[in-house]
Amino acid sequence: MKISRVLKDIRQQNQLTQETLAERLKVSRSAIARWESEKGIPDIGNLIAISREFDISLDMLIKEDERLEKKVIEDSKAKKWHYLVILYLFSILVYIGVFAYLHHIFMAGFLISTLFMLFYELRIFIKEKIWMQKGE
Repeated sequence: MKISRVLKDIRQQNQLTQETLAERLKVSRSAIARWESEKGIPDIGNLIAISREFDISLDMLIKEDERLEKKVIEDSKAKKWHYLVILYLFSILVYIGVFAYLHHIFMAGFLISTLFMLFYELRIFIKEKIWMQKGE
């Protein structure tokens, strides 16, 4: 059974409106509506909240819906990618600092561009994390 059907069934069995379910899961009502109409898929954090709130196994929620299973896998890959990019940019920053110190040169252009890339990636990562927590 798809996650949209499972959510709708849970909500109706517990005689909840989309609004009250959204409040219990700490997401917006529109997120619940998107999930139930198959226009969106809850992230792993929201799936865990649903599982705990209604005492349903994550297996039942994830394995039955192929789209959801793919999304969970893609989300974890994207998270790993962000960590790798941040680590890479940070290592370049350290390299520039050590090189500049040892050779008594200050490479302002490289330092500023690397800092810019690092902060830009961190901004994207944090925005994505906040977006995922809101269930949007």
